[in-house]
Amino acid sequence: MLILNKKRIYIILICLVISTIAFKIKPVKNLKTKETVALPVNKKVIVLDAGHGGEDRWCNGR
Repeated sequence: MLILNKKRIYIILICLVISTIAFKIKPVKNLKTKETVALPVNKKVIVLDAGHGGEDRWCNGR
């Protein structure tokens, strides 16, 4: 059974308020976006391997 007295309740509330304020205050970053153009790829398949290791199921261990 958890017994909360006034001191613990105040500490919990203060922690919640401080954490809420800390996560709400973020520096404003001026990020600029650039438009990109997709180049045509003629009859080619590009496969990106995430490199997590292990065997790939689709190649049956070849």
